[in-house]
Amino acid sequence: MIGSLLNAHAAKPAEKLIVLGATGSVGTTALNFLEKNREIKLSAISIHSSVHKLHEIFSRFDVRNVAITDESVYDSSIEKLKRNFSHVSYFRGESGVLEMIESSDADTVLTAVVGASGIRATMTSLRLGKKIALANKETMVTAGPAICEFIKNASVKPVIIPVDSEHNALFQLIHGISENHIERMILTASGGPFRDMTPEEIQKVTLKEVLDHPTWNMGPKITVDSAGMINKGLEIIEAHHLFSIPYDMLDVLVHKRSYIHAMVKTRDGGFLMAGSSPDMVFPIAHALLFPEPVKKTHDAASDPDTWPSLEFQKVDRARYPGFSLALAAGGAGGTAPAIFNASNEIAVGRFLAGNIEFTDIPRLIEMVMEKIPVEYGTDLELFTDADLRARNLTEDQVSILMR
Repeated sequence: MIGSLLNAHAAKPAEKLIVLGATGSVGTTALNFLEKNREIKLSAISIHSSVHKLHEIFSRFDVRNVAITDESVYDSSIEKLKRNFSHVSYFRGESGVLEMIESSDADTVLTAVVGASGIRATMTSLRLGKKIALANKETMVTAGPAICEFIKNASVKPVIIPVDSEHNALFQLIHGISENHIERMILTASGGPFRDMTPEEIQKVTLKEVLDHPTWNMGPKITVDSAGMINKGLEIIEAHHLFSIPYDMLDVLVHKRSYIHAMVKTRDGGFLMAGSSPDMVFPIAHALLFPEPVKKTHDAASDPDTWPSLEFQKVDRARYPGFSLALAAGGAGGTAPAIFNASNEIAVGRFLAGNIEFTDIPRLIEMVMEKIPVEYGTDLELFTDADLRARNLTEDQVSILMR
């Protein structure tokens, strides 16, 4: 049944919240929302290395639990932090995040970390029966079969509400329509900064150009993914698992202005669309408060008569080879998406460090996908092992490119 994995019928509004990735773009937007909606208590946060931002967070929220996932930053900062903010409990590294979640009485976890690092935190939260506001697509991409199997067999059914703007929009649409009316579910994509360039022109783009996203303000990793439409390929894989929907019922259209986030095509040929100004406060607030309505109009809200023209285009596969690779990984199933995602994370990191060119990213991914056999199963370790193998092999391939 479409959407059954999410167990949305059991959802309750968040009362006590953990924000994982509190200093990233989604985490920052979430904290801004919480500051205006004090009925939700911020119980705990995780950051990676932006310790300098903690002072400001402590001045705004009475948060008592903080995990710092960069262990070297934790070690160099902890004495000063304990001296200046002695009322806070601190947790070290990825294992510290799990410990913090285990010890918290929070009912909801917003997973806003980037990359596959969010997998174990999500699994721990699911095991504890907490509501998950999921903004970490790599979790479902890497370990979707393991997570789906866990949820199906869990004695206490956990609730997942998607936070990515496209998936949240689909979630809202399908809960307003009978399943047998749905023919296709469509995610929209801005197309990134190179949507009007030829493949030959893209060969010469710079890091600055890649990070100049035309409609969304996101972190560097997601911005790079968006420029190559890899982000949208990951979202298709995530949607497949989240909504229990076959790939042949999922599609992507380029919508440059990013006001329509998703569409559902009904069997009579009509389309239902979910839209808003391109601001992450809309899906974040919806996910945290669901099933209750958001009671206040967001500052970012605008009426449709002020919106630009709504135009849609098919995806040019020649311009976005990484998108096609992502769809191929999803179609292959098993550990293929984990291999794809891990290789992409390493390649993007190396591009941001100036070690490779933008167009090397899909080339590296394709080489790694060809070299690592796909395996099938539902054991979490199967997917984490594939993730590690792909990371190591991608690093090896980068070293060869750099010679």
